[in-house]
Amino acid sequence: MDSSTGDVDDTYKAISRSMYDVHLTRWLQYFSIKQFHFLSAENLVANPAEELHNVEKFLGLRHKLPKDLFYFNETRGFYCMCMDQRKREANPDKEVAGKCLSSSKGRTHPSIDPSVLKKLRDFFRPHNERLYKMTGIDFGWK
Repeated sequence: MDSSTGDVDDTYKAISRSMYDVHLTRWLQYFSIKQFHFLSAENLVANPAEELHNVEKFLGLRHKLPKDLFYFNETRGFYCMCMDQRKREANPDKEVAGKCLSSSKGRTHPSIDPSVLKKLRDFFRPHNERLYKMTGIDFGWK
């Protein structure tokens, strides 16, 4: 928040970087919307195989990332990749090395004052609505 006005500071990198409609508008000066693939980060976390399969299809690649390549890591609280699928298939009850995102990912986020959340949601709402219209995808962000 801008300390002098109490409004959202749109020059703050985390804010300006998150105005996706602004950035996409620039990209669309050079590329067709059909040349972009948009994915849901929320679904990538919840169902990585599905989202990555959609990426493979978009790129015209053969399907190489099966659902069983991913496993839910109870400790981390999200899906990770099994690094050696053949070992996992041969020994389903044995722990096999996996690869998860860095420890900075999947962390618990701090509580945010409800009035700040409201200002952020109000600020981003028109940006998100423009993005939804541009992409034809409603990401369901509040």
